[in-house]
Amino acid sequence: MIINWRCFFHVLFRQAVDEFVLYLQIEKNYSLNTVDGYAYDLRCFENFLIQHGYSVQLHDITKTHVRRFIQHQITKENVKPRTIYRRISCLKSFSKYCVKENLINSDFMIGIDTPKTDSKLPTYMSLSELRKLFHFLEQDNSRMAMRNHLLFKLLATTDIRRSEIVELTWEQIDLSNNTIRI
Repeated sequence: MIINWRCFFHVLFRQAVDEFVLYLQIEKNYSLNTVDGYAYDLRCFENFLIQHGYSVQLHDITKTHVRRFIQHQITKENVKPRTIYRRISCLKSFSKYCVKENLINSDFMIGIDTPKTDSKLPTYMSLSELRKLFHFLEQDNSRMAMRNHLLFKLLATTDIRRSEIVELTWEQIDLSNNTIRI
């Protein structure tokens, strides 16, 4: 007979968050920024529960608590819609994880929808602005001028992300074929 030891005591929210953060780091291999963002969002929710006298026992959390948290974030904290969207997404992932790991019996995020966010398109440089930038970079004689020039050209002419450029290694660069493997 298999006995789930977690059924014998109530898991505190903080314990579950610690396990969830490890899961994101190790098993999901999320970036440090993503993990830190999720941890912060969950701390905000935990602080809300404590400040409003709600239980921090994981099994006591309900969708009503989540809805009040969202309402509080919007009305009292003036949190932007995109941040609310991210916090709800974080809580959904956390709740699904808790169900999957048998920390709770039911998903407290079922029925919680994310608000619509304005879909801002990224702002790009115009061709004339890009030419000005390249002209400036070509005139630069500083120690890092060539590196800066090449990096900005790579950014402007490919779909490479900043993080991908930062994480480039020599093994990804093939000078004989003039290619970079991302």
